[in-house]
Amino acid sequence: MGYKVFINGEFVEEKNAKFFIDDVGFLFGYGIFETMRSFKGYIYRLEDHVERLLDSASFFNIPFSLSKEEICKQVYKTLNLNLLKDAYIKIILSGGLYSGKLGSPLKGRSLFIIRVLPLESFSDRVYTEGVKATFSSIRRSPFSPVVKHKTLNFMENLFARKEAESKGFQEAIFLNTEGNLCEGSITNLFIVKKKKVITPSLSSGILPGITRKAVIEICARLSLVCEEKSVKPEELFKADEAFLTNSLRGILPLIEVDFKKIGEGKPGEVTQLLMKEYEKEILSKANFPRFL
Repeated sequence: MGYKVFINGEFVEEKNAKFFIDDVGFLFGYGIFETMRSFKGYIYRLEDHVERLLDSASFFNIPFSLSKEEICKQVYKTLNLNLLKDAYIKIILSGGLYSGKLGSPLKGRSLFIIRVLPLESFSDRVYTEGVKATFSSIRRSPFSPVVKHKTLNFMENLFARKEAESKGFQEAIFLNTEGNLCEGSITNLFIVKKKKVITPSLSSGILPGITRKAVIEICARLSLVCEEKSVKPEELFKADEAFLTNSLRGILPLIEVDFKKIGEGKPGEVTQLLMKEYEKEILSKANFPRFL
């Protein structure tokens, strides 16, 4: 089946989707994106994703005229047009067309794409048994503003991910140039110590993840202390449990890093509680899908 893609106000078959070769997103990775998923036709925290996209567009001076409400409407329209309920959704916004000189103002219209595909099911084992990670050889700069945005220049993340998988691990964890914990290649990181939930602060040089935000809000609702701060690697190994968050996969128990067990080496009590509350929140809303 051929799926339809939304490109700059029009729906086209994927095989007919085209863009200009001098688009700066293609030439230099100058652009931003968001990935999310839908559950039974409901897109979890779509507004949060779109707000982050628009904040990044403003930061990178990417001209864009659609409002948050208009973008949300088009995302749902793309989902429904493709007759999908459980889907992988990606929004892409490029910076425009290359003017021929680096540093010069960009010309032409920004490329705006909404793409949806069937979501491949994830193995239950990653939730019941947990995942294993390794530290990436790449260090993140906490002073770089770019790491706080989802940019099309995703090479570091992909390299770290491939590096980890080549060693038999499922995720790579970045340290920053100060030696503190950052995040995973496609995840945010949390540790739990004596029922206290701790996550690296935004000033550590991390992406303000949407599921990270959801977990912090769930902790507040459950009266669990959740602290954002600089976290040393040794705190990870002294933790009772740890977990990773991602908009596609939700909450993933982290049981081992570089062959060292975290806590008892299995999904912890607090992690399992948060997983249940996260799922409960999604399912309660997915029962009432929003069709715009």
